[in-house]
Amino acid sequence: MNIAKELLIEKAKHGYTICHIGTCPLHNQCLRWHVGQHVPHTVSSCTSVNPHFEDVATADCPMYRSDQKVRYAKGMTRIFTSDMPKRMEPAVRQGVISLTNRTYYFEYRNGSRLIPPTLQEHIRDLFRVNGWTADITFDNYIEDYDW
Repeated sequence: MNIAKELLIEKAKHGYTICHIGTCPLHNQCLRWHVGQHVPHTVSSCTSVNPHFEDVATADCPMYRSDQKVRYAKGMTRIFTSDMPKRMEPAVRQGVISLTNRTYYFEYRNGSRLIPPTLQEHIRDLFRVNGWTADITFDNYIEDYDW
């Protein structure tokens, strides 16, 4: 874990859901726990994980967020190439919109919203389902935490 203390404090000040369950088997690798350790003494209240919620503080904790960076895609303006069939773009666009929504689709497309790894794979699947077998490359990639 090499997350800057300043970043953890910023997240804590801006309403990130934190966790204080030190007995959780995942706490040493959990962003929520690390942020919880850096809540400034000037913050009087914060949003916290309910310790009584189902499966919290277990190996299957639904609130767990890994402290390892993941590879986000940024933008997909060049994802549709000239050698693709013309039907490919509307089919993939509609597929992404059905997975998320229209606004998100355009934010993902222009790069103002990062595309998480799971959605990247869903987009690749949409291309495969529509008959495209070549590799899909997004505009850019960024490593960041999955807050």
